[in-house]
Amino acid sequence: MPFLHCRAKNLWLSVLLIPLFIFFFDKDIMLFIKNFQQSYFNFYQFLEELDAVMDFVYKGAFLVVSIFTIYSLLAKKEIGRSLAYGIAGVLIVIQIKHLIGRARPKLGFDPFFAGPSLNYLYSSFPSGHTTFAFMLASVFSHYYPKVRYLFYIFATWVGFERVEDFAHFPSDVLAGALLGIFVGKFVLFKLSPKTRQNSLT
Repeated sequence: MPFLHCRAKNLWLSVLLIPLFIFFFDKDIMLFIKNFQQSYFNFYQFLEELDAVMDFVYKGAFLVVSIFTIYSLLAKKEIGRSLAYGIAGVLIVIQIKHLIGRARPKLGFDPFFAGPSLNYLYSSFPSGHTTFAFMLASVFSHYYPKVRYLFYIFATWVGFERVEDFAHFPSDVLAGALLGIFVGKFVLFKLSPKTRQNSLT
Protein backbone atom coordinates (compact mmCIF):
# COMPACT_ATOMS: atom_id res chain seq x y z
CA MET A 1 0.00 0.00 0.00
CA PRO A 2 2.88 2.49 -0.41
CA PHE A 3 0.95 4.38 -3.08
CA LEU A 4 -1.97 4.97 -0.70
CA HIS A 5 0.32 6.11 2.10
CA CYS A 6 2.00 8.49 -0.35
CA ARG A 7 -1.35 10.00 -1.36
CA ALA A 8 -2.43 10.44 2.27
CA LYS A 9 0.94 12.00 3.12
CA ASN A 10 0.68 14.41 0.20
CA LEU A 11 -2.82 15.46 1.26
CA TRP A 12 -1.66 16.07 4.82
CA LEU A 13 1.23 18.15 3.50
CA SER A 14 -1.26 20.18 1.46
CA VAL A 15 -3.42 20.73 4.56
CA LEU A 16 -0.39 22.11 6.37
CA LEU A 17 1.64 23.92 3.72
CA ILE A 18 -0.94 25.58 1.43
CA PRO A 19 -2.82 27.40 4.25
CA LEU A 20 0.57 28.33 5.74
CA PHE A 21 1.49 29.99 2.43
CA ILE A 22 -1.86 31.80 2.20
CA PHE A 23 -1.48 32.85 5.85
CA PHE A 24 1.06 35.49 4.85
CA PHE A 25 -1.52 37.10 2.53
CA ASP A 26 -4.49 36.94 4.92
CA LYS A 27 -4.27 40.57 6.01
CA ASP A 28 -3.94 41.91 2.45
CA ILE A 29 -6.89 39.83 1.26
CA MET A 30 -9.09 40.94 4.16
CA LEU A 31 -8.19 44.60 3.56
CA PHE A 32 -9.03 44.17 -0.12
CA ILE A 33 -12.45 42.72 0.78
CA LYS A 34 -13.13 45.56 3.22
CA ASN A 35 -12.19 48.20 0.65
CA PHE A 36 -14.29 46.45 -1.98
CA GLN A 37 -17.30 46.47 0.33
CA GLN A 38 -16.88 50.19 0.94
CA SER A 39 -16.28 51.05 -2.72
CA TYR A 40 -19.08 48.91 -4.13
CA PHE A 41 -21.60 49.19 -1.32
CA ASN A 42 -24.65 48.39 -3.48
CA PHE A 43 -23.09 45.20 -4.78
CA TYR A 44 -22.05 44.32 -1.24
CA GLN A 45 -25.65 44.75 -0.10
CA PHE A 46 -26.69 42.34 -2.84
CA LEU A 47 -24.12 39.83 -1.56
CA GLU A 48 -25.46 40.25 1.95
CA GLU A 49 -28.98 39.46 0.77
CA LEU A 50 -27.64 36.46 -1.10
CA ASP A 51 -25.77 35.38 2.02
CA ALA A 52 -29.01 35.47 4.00
CA VAL A 53 -30.55 33.09 1.46
CA MET A 54 -27.48 30.85 1.55
CA ASP A 55 -27.55 30.76 5.36
CA PHE A 56 -31.12 29.50 5.16
CA VAL A 57 -30.11 26.95 2.52
CA TYR A 58 -27.13 25.83 4.61
CA LYS A 59 -29.27 25.26 7.70
CA GLY A 60 -31.86 23.47 5.60
CA ALA A 61 -29.16 21.34 3.99
CA PHE A 62 -27.83 20.38 7.42
CA LEU A 63 -31.31 19.22 8.46
CA VAL A 64 -31.82 17.30 5.20
CA VAL A 65 -28.39 15.65 5.49
CA SER A 66 -29.12 14.65 9.09
CA ILE A 67 -32.44 13.05 8.13
CA PHE A 68 -30.92 11.41 5.05
CA THR A 69 -28.04 10.01 7.12
CA ILE A 70 -30.39 8.51 9.72
CA TYR A 71 -32.62 7.04 7.01
CA SER A 72 -29.63 5.56 5.16
CA LEU A 73 -28.27 4.06 8.37
CA LEU A 74 -31.61 2.45 9.16
CA ALA A 75 -31.78 1.16 5.58
CA LYS A 76 -28.22 -0.18 6.00
CA LYS A 77 -26.95 1.73 2.98
CA GLU A 78 -23.24 2.35 2.55
CA ILE A 79 -23.71 6.10 2.08
CA GLY A 80 -25.34 6.30 5.51
CA ARG A 81 -22.27 4.87 7.22
CA SER A 82 -19.98 7.07 5.14
CA LEU A 83 -21.86 10.21 6.14
CA ALA A 84 -22.08 9.20 9.80
CA TYR A 85 -18.34 8.50 10.02
CA GLY A 86 -17.62 11.64 8.02
CA ILE A 87 -19.65 13.82 10.38
CA ALA A 88 -17.99 12.20 13.40
CA GLY A 89 -14.58 12.71 11.80
CA VAL A 90 -15.23 16.40 11.18
CA LEU A 91 -16.47 16.93 14.74
CA ILE A 92 -13.24 15.42 16.04
CA VAL A 93 -10.86 17.14 13.62
CA ILE A 94 -12.22 20.66 14.05
CA GLN A 95 -11.57 20.56 17.79
CA ILE A 96 -8.02 21.57 16.93
CA LYS A 97 -9.37 25.10 16.47
CA HIS A 98 -9.78 25.31 20.25
CA LEU A 99 -6.18 24.22 20.74
CA ILE A 100 -4.78 26.69 18.21
CA GLY A 101 -6.87 29.63 19.42
CA ARG A 102 -6.55 31.87 16.37
CA ALA A 103 -8.42 35.17 16.67
CA ARG A 104 -11.17 35.82 14.13
CA PRO A 105 -10.93 38.74 11.67
CA LYS A 106 -13.62 40.56 13.66
CA LEU A 107 -10.92 41.20 16.26
CA GLY A 108 -8.55 42.68 13.70
CA PHE A 109 -6.80 41.82 10.46
CA ASP A 110 -3.42 41.22 12.10
CA PRO A 111 -3.69 37.48 12.75
CA PHE A 112 -2.71 36.48 16.27
CA PHE A 113 -2.94 33.31 18.31
CA ALA A 114 -4.16 33.21 21.91
CA GLY A 115 -3.46 29.53 22.54
CA PRO A 116 -6.02 26.99 23.79
CA SER A 117 -9.43 28.61 24.23
CA LEU A 118 -13.13 27.73 24.10
CA ASN A 119 -14.03 31.32 23.23
CA TYR A 120 -15.82 31.59 19.87
CA LEU A 121 -13.75 34.65 18.94
CA TYR A 122 -10.56 32.60 19.24
CA SER A 123 -11.56 29.59 17.16
CA SER A 124 -10.89 30.81 13.64
CA PHE A 125 -8.50 28.11 12.34
CA PRO A 126 -9.70 25.97 10.65
CA SER A 127 -13.20 26.88 9.48
CA GLY A 128 -15.67 24.31 10.81
CA HIS A 129 -18.42 25.25 8.35
CA THR A 130 -16.05 24.81 5.42
CA THR A 131 -14.65 21.53 6.74
CA PHE A 132 -18.15 20.13 7.08
CA ALA A 133 -19.24 21.40 3.65
CA PHE A 134 -16.25 19.91 1.81
CA MET A 135 -16.53 16.60 3.66
CA LEU A 136 -20.14 16.38 2.44
CA ALA A 137 -19.09 17.38 -1.07
CA SER A 138 -16.41 14.69 -1.07
CA VAL A 139 -18.76 11.94 0.12
CA PHE A 140 -21.79 12.89 -1.99
CA SER A 141 -19.60 13.29 -5.08
CA HIS A 142 -18.50 9.69 -4.70
CA TYR A 143 -22.07 8.37 -4.68
CA TYR A 144 -23.56 10.91 -7.10
CA PRO A 145 -20.69 11.70 -9.52
CA LYS A 146 -22.93 13.17 -12.24
CA VAL A 147 -23.71 16.22 -10.07
CA ARG A 148 -20.44 16.37 -8.13
CA TYR A 149 -19.74 19.91 -9.35
CA LEU A 150 -22.88 21.17 -7.63
CA PHE A 151 -21.68 19.81 -4.30
CA TYR A 152 -18.30 21.48 -4.64
CA ILE A 153 -19.80 24.76 -5.86
CA PHE A 154 -22.01 24.85 -2.76
CA ALA A 155 -19.07 24.01 -0.50
CA THR A 156 -16.95 26.73 -2.12
CA TRP A 157 -19.71 29.27 -1.60
CA VAL A 158 -19.87 28.33 2.09
CA GLY A 159 -16.16 29.07 2.39
CA PHE A 160 -16.43 32.34 0.46
CA GLU A 161 -19.30 33.48 2.64
CA ARG A 162 -17.28 32.82 5.82
CA VAL A 163 -14.46 35.07 4.57
CA GLU A 164 -16.76 37.75 3.19
CA ASP A 165 -18.53 37.95 6.57
CA PHE A 166 -15.18 38.34 8.37
CA ALA A 167 -15.82 35.14 10.31
CA HIS A 168 -12.61 33.57 8.98
CA PHE A 169 -9.37 34.38 7.23
CA PRO A 170 -8.75 32.83 3.78
CA SER A 171 -6.19 30.39 5.22
CA ASP A 172 -8.80 29.20 7.76
CA VAL A 173 -11.21 28.39 4.96
CA LEU A 174 -8.58 26.76 2.77
CA ALA A 175 -7.42 24.56 5.64
CA GLY A 176 -11.04 23.65 6.35
CA ALA A 177 -11.64 22.71 2.72
CA LEU A 178 -8.56 20.47 2.59
CA LEU A 179 -9.39 18.87 5.94
CA GLY A 180 -12.96 18.21 4.81
CA ILE A 181 -11.78 16.53 1.62
CA PHE A 182 -9.24 14.50 3.58
CA VAL A 183 -11.86 13.27 6.07
CA GLY A 184 -14.27 12.42 3.25
CA LYS A 185 -11.66 10.54 1.21
CA PHE A 186 -10.37 8.71 4.28
CA VAL A 187 -13.85 7.54 5.26
CA LEU A 188 -14.63 6.45 1.71
CA PHE A 189 -11.39 4.49 1.49
CA LYS A 190 -12.21 2.68 4.73
CA LEU A 191 -15.87 1.97 3.97
CA SER A 192 -16.26 1.83 0.19
CA PRO A 193 -14.85 -1.20 -1.68
CA LYS A 194 -15.09 0.78 -4.92
CA THR A 195 -12.80 3.49 -3.56
CA ARG A 196 -10.21 0.98 -2.36
CA GLN A 197 -10.26 -0.77 -5.72
CA ASN A 198 -9.80 2.50 -7.62
CA SER A 199 -6.94 3.48 -5.31
CA LEU A 200 -5.10 0.27 -6.05
CA THR A 201 -5.43 0.49 -9.83
